[in-house]
Amino acid sequence: MLFFPDFNKIHASHHIPHFKIINNKLYFYCYVTIINKVCSFSIYMIKKILRNLKKPQKIPGKILSKIELAINKKKYDKNLFINKQDQIFKKLNLDRDLGQKKLTEIKKNYKALNNRGIPFSEHEVLFSSLSCNSMLNINEILEIGTYDGANAFLLSLLFKNSNIETIDLESNKDDFKNFYNRNDDINKFLELRNNYLSKSDRISFNEINSINLINYKKKYDLIWIDGAHGYPMVSMDILNSIRLINDQGIIMCDDVWINNIVSDKMYSSVAAYETLNELKKEGLINFDLIFKRLDASSNCLEKKRKFVAVISLIPKKK
Repeated sequence: MLFFPDFNKIHASHHIPHFKIINNKLYFYCYVTIINKVCSFSIYMIKKILRNLKKPQKIPGKILSKIELAINKKKYDKNLFINKQDQIFKKLNLDRDLGQKKLTEIKKNYKALNNRGIPFSEHEVLFSSLSCNSMLNINEILEIGTYDGANAFLLSLLFKNSNIETIDLESNKDDFKNFYNRNDDINKFLELRNNYLSKSDRISFNEINSINLINYKKKYDLIWIDGAHGYPMVSMDILNSIRLINDQGIIMCDDVWINNIVSDKMYSSVAAYETLNELKKEGLINFDLIFKRLDASSNCLEKKRKFVAVISLIPKKK
């Protein structure tokens, strides 16, 4: 028979799960945190199963997608995509290796930036590489979409002499509470966000719908677009950013899908890509795309691949 010990008496020495015989009884020892993680994962899986059961007609398609992903993951050549990414950075006159080294050093000193439960994104390397380029003069930064405040804090660490203005929806609005599961524990989320935003006096935060940027007159050297990713919001954010960016400034847009079949207003859409292409056709902008992630799960299927757009203005003809 298997017995579990009194968890209140478990010490740090029990960090490796193991069995132990005491008085002819078999005990199982492990960290309480391991038990908590197992319970959390079980709850997550139950919720996922229940969500799938609401739309049973989609289950066969999801199973086929999982099989397709598994097959393509085995064939994925990560080094090939790393080389492609390096070439795009070089085209942008950026040193990706230097950016990675600086970013790694910062995250060693600020470990909270590593433990956010969000997969790593190459936009952080892009920011870091921009901060390493002495030819760029980045003093004023605008972030559209604050989320948990960690990215604004990272920007303050990378650009030591810059002011960072970050905006997001008012926290009492339904759209704010209902997206990204924030409604599950809104107070905890706001506490986390406030903690990040308070770490630098060069970060200013405004609760405002980004539509209102149409009334802004201030100019910025770097604008990061990471609000709603579908129509009409992302198109308005791009157009407002073009109006607010300095002539030599840089606009970056997160989560750009090229051929996403299913689109929505918030998370995934081809809206940014289509908007950027129309602006490019009119000779108003140039843009390049970097891979958002380089791991096999995120990048092995072309239809699932996401990008970060790097946008610059085309000088007006005199």
